[in-house]
Amino acid sequence: MNLQDERCRITFGLLVLGFGLLLAANSFAERSFLTNFSFDDSDPFEAQAIVMDVSPEQDQLITAAQIIYVVDMPIGGQRLTTEISDANGRHLEFGSLRRGQWIHIKGFKHIDGGVVASWIQEIDPPEIKKSVLRKLIKESSQKLK
Repeated sequence: MNLQDERCRITFGLLVLGFGLLLAANSFAERSFLTNFSFDDSDPFEAQAIVMDVSPEQDQLITAAQIIYVVDMPIGGQRLTTEISDANGRHLEFGSLRRGQWIHIKGFKHIDGGVVASWIQEIDPPEIKKSVLRKLIKESSQKLK
């Protein structure tokens, strides 16, 4: 075996080790997320907002300046599962949500930040209300004095 082959094996081994540590750290963070949630310590959250980013591999999305956690997990003797539906109430898979889509979301603020979602529903974009400008007639402005 030559020196170059030995260096390749060492480099490959270090990459595998680094990747393994990264996965372990990520799974530790997930367990920490699960153990740091309590309904008693959480405030309710509700918003209608546009989806800014979707991360199916992490079961989360970003909307309303919050990380939204899509969950199916036991919490304090109860089970919390995020229900996702279209505008007509039909069940949707999380992977069908896209950037730029409007949603109505209900959930609970997590003590470490973000929101644990209990319900997400696609909605039509809200109507933009146009302001109405009215000219004051000289007479009516004098009557107010």
